[in-house]
Amino acid sequence: MIYCDYAATTPMSDIALHVYQEVAKQHFGNASSLHDAGGKANDILENARKVIAKLLNSEAKEIVFTSGGTEANILAVDTLLRANRSKRSKHIITTMVEHSSLYYYMKKLAQQTDIEVTFLSVNTSGQISLSELEKSIQPNTCFASIQHVNGETGFIQPIKQIGELLHKYHITFHSDMVQSFGKIAVEQLLPYVDCATISSHKVFGPKGIGAIYFSKNLSLAPHPVATNHEHGLRPGTVNVPSIAAFAAAALETVNNITNNHTHLLFLQKLFMQKLKSEGIPLQPITSENQCPSIIGCISEHVYGDYLMLEYNRHGIAISTGSACSIGQSQVPKAIQPLINTQEEGKRFVRFSFSHQTTKNEIEKIIATSTIIFKRLKEERQ
Repeated sequence: MIYCDYAATTPMSDIALHVYQEVAKQHFGNASSLHDAGGKANDILENARKVIAKLLNSEAKEIVFTSGGTEANILAVDTLLRANRSKRSKHIITTMVEHSSLYYYMKKLAQQTDIEVTFLSVNTSGQISLSELEKSIQPNTCFASIQHVNGETGFIQPIKQIGELLHKYHITFHSDMVQSFGKIAVEQLLPYVDCATISSHKVFGPKGIGAIYFSKNLSLAPHPVATNHEHGLRPGTVNVPSIAAFAAAALETVNNITNNHTHLLFLQKLFMQKLKSEGIPLQPITSENQCPSIIGCISEHVYGDYLMLEYNRHGIAISTGSACSIGQSQVPKAIQPLINTQEEGKRFVRFSFSHQTTKNEIEKIIATSTIIFKRLKEERQ
């Protein structure tokens, strides 16, 4: 199998798997217990917190562990709403292209509560308009939640400029950095956000673990479920083995970020050049501001779900969009501004690579693509 769905999930690295097994076997105590076994587990937990904090150029007390990126996003929203409990009415700014965990939760808040939500549109480069963002600010705006890298197109939002604008109006800024952490130097952007979410299984760590960065400058209210876990912001026994493995995987990934990024740029260029030179009817969706690990394409004739099955039949794993949205039978929100018709959007597929992807695999994907589209063309004639 040639795996090209790294934006959905990654395999656990050898070091992450080793750390997980060792901690789960040798240091299984509850980190909240007061005996020695609990104390050792807590030491491992706090060391992992320091590792993640250092990678983000933040402080350990600013890191809260969660059960993954989805919970991190929802917990971040709920926590920031509680922090603004003094506002009688509340307004949130977000975008139409957020990850489904945020987009649909924001929709539900707008429908079922008195919270008003503004969903900003994006241009053909996948970016919001700063002027539209500024116009959407209201006196009761609590915070804005705008993702860094889109998981379906790889398009990058201008986090620095967005943060500077929001902070001019003293508005808290949350950014979903799940797709960018480990691929882009997000620690350089942290001064411009107040809250950010990341996930373990996107950086070769275990599934079921994520983290939130909450700036120490925020005044946060505790979780309504009385708890002593994670600074009182999240209930539930802490998954120490997975957190330790997350820290190990993240450290390895971030330490190699420059070489990995160079490799991904090479793969991106090679893939798009080969698509064009071989006349394969897949049109890449590109932008000047794009994470090179993700390449969305529009097929000339064939629906994306059928193409995905065809590639899978040939031993190549690709996707038709975010794994969290699969089965909803909808055109991915992120490509809506880039298409002319909904039918065109149904022909979307996504290739996502990592440092483990090789030149030889790209060439095999291209060769297989030639076979697939040749047969499909013959069937249409």
